[in-house]
Amino acid sequence: MLVSPWGRSVDALIIPRSYQETLEFEYGSVNSALNGVDPEWRERDLVVLSSHLVASDCAKMIDLAHSAGFDAVVAPVVLGRKEISKYNSCLVLPWDERLTICNDKTDEPEGQLLALGHDLWSWVAALLEGR
Repeated sequence: MLVSPWGRSVDALIIPRSYQETLEFEYGSVNSALNGVDPEWRERDLVVLSSHLVASDCAKMIDLAHSAGFDAVVAPVVLGRKEISKYNSCLVLPWDERLTICNDKTDEPEGQLLALGHDLWSWVAALLEGR
């Protein structure tokens, strides 16, 4: 159970490593992977399924999210704004929301990683709250 910055409990399924790295070989499809990991994923408040920006996989994720009543949100982590154009085939899909996280190279990544995580959670929690 997660808690939003405003105190709301969020029943979440979070798959922190990409579908392609962890689930694709075992389950074969995005749908089978979600059902295999958590057969009740459609009942959650939030599902985070990490993915490489593979257009066909992303399109399936959007379809599954929409069929379950979820908004589909993409949040690519890029090493610089110029990288965004490399992912156009996935980013042009019918996402309900697009958040871009810029992870510029730095000599002191520890604080930056913590800040990026807090920013992302604040953005997602705000979407759940309708803010």
